[in-house]
Amino acid sequence: MADFHRRIWIKTYGCQMNMRDSETLKALLQEAGHTVVENEAEAEIALLNTCSIRDLAESKAIGKAGRLLKNKRKNARYRVGILGCMASRQKEQLLKVLPDLDWIIPPQKLSEVPEIIRKTLENDSHKCIIAGIPEAFEFACYEQKLPTSPCRFVPIQQGCNMRCSYCIVPTTRGEQQNRPRSSILHEIQQAVADGVKEVTLLGQIVNAYFDKTSSTNFTELLHAIHAIDGLERIRFMSPHPAFFNEGLIQCYAELPKLCPSIHLPVQSGSNRILEAMRRRYTREKILQIVGDLRKIHPKIAISTDIIVGFPGETEEDFQQTYDLFDAIGFDMAYIFKYSPRPTTSAAEQQKTDLGVSESVKEACNQRLLSLLTHYSTCYNQQFLHTTQSILVEGRAHRGENRFLGRNVYNKKIIFTGTEDLIGTFQAIYIKKTSSSVLEGDIV
Repeated sequence: MADFHRRIWIKTYGCQMNMRDSETLKALLQEAGHTVVENEAEAEIALLNTCSIRDLAESKAIGKAGRLLKNKRKNARYRVGILGCMASRQKEQLLKVLPDLDWIIPPQKLSEVPEIIRKTLENDSHKCIIAGIPEAFEFACYEQKLPTSPCRFVPIQQGCNMRCSYCIVPTTRGEQQNRPRSSILHEIQQAVADGVKEVTLLGQIVNAYFDKTSSTNFTELLHAIHAIDGLERIRFMSPHPAFFNEGLIQCYAELPKLCPSIHLPVQSGSNRILEAMRRRYTREKILQIVGDLRKIHPKIAISTDIIVGFPGETEEDFQQTYDLFDAIGFDMAYIFKYSPRPTTSAAEQQKTDLGVSESVKEACNQRLLSLLTHYSTCYNQQFLHTTQSILVEGRAHRGENRFLGRNVYNKKIIFTGTEDLIGTFQAIYIKKTSSSVLEGDIV
């Protein structure tokens, strides 16, 4: 009997949603009889789970796929597939630069990847399969059992309806679809039974969640998750400022498991640019949200996303962004130079005299990075010579017997320990701080 099982290697680009999709895909492939390998040199199939949010991410994935495809010359069994947002956005266009691809599969087809691979191998087909986009996402695939881990990303929606003028997500992941409340709770309950202590809810506009079947909104979902015995911490990302309401803010006062850290993507501090971005809120709204949150948790950690050099942005617009950053004092930020994405309205504006030069983008980027370093350093210094409770997540990237955990404020803390501490809460006395990490010893 023919063996249609393979050694498969997966490389992930981009966001936490992609990271979780790859973990789910590994579980689906293993259930189908394949072996998932960590070393690409051992693989017979390579799958790239791609990102389209910036041009650089796409370029890296195309370059990697080109190098992988060279393996087909030496191994007739070797196959390469592009999954994720690039597969959704570019479709047949990918074959023009990568004509030897075997699969082009959008994120909406995640649950069907093993079956698509099986049919190809059974038919011994060398024609590229370009999978279509289904009407509905199969959320049940997220209930797949995953390897034991203290933390879990839990997708609660797919897609986005906001149509921001710079964003390609509605094109790549489609319109907003909300995962059923019952499926979310089932996954978390099973995860807690398997040892998970912290969950991070994921969605493109996570706080716009609404399950029609159970009439559950995001605030009600948080309360339901909070009631799960054994779960210790709850986080979520990324919320949209336009959907922040009093009920959600009060969750930070009413739900002890909800960590006092939040990612609030403001994108710009200029009302004129926010309108051009179609963000549907103002800088005053941002300041109100932050003020209300700090009344509840004065030390709450607040991170953000900011785009510099958006078409039409003037020095005055940028200064308003700088001033907003300075007024709030974000302790962490992802600062991006505007990258035009195909099919978006802002990309057309970049081609006109509204386009901002790369030198101006870089100068603005550096000014904000300098401000970020200042506020990150100041925020982290408050933990010096204090004892912090952390959930130990795993080994640190560097150093023998060095491990990593986070406190409720989402700050990475490194210490010397042993493998058996993973998944446990430990008290760490902080002896050293920097703009990006804290270091200490077990009390």
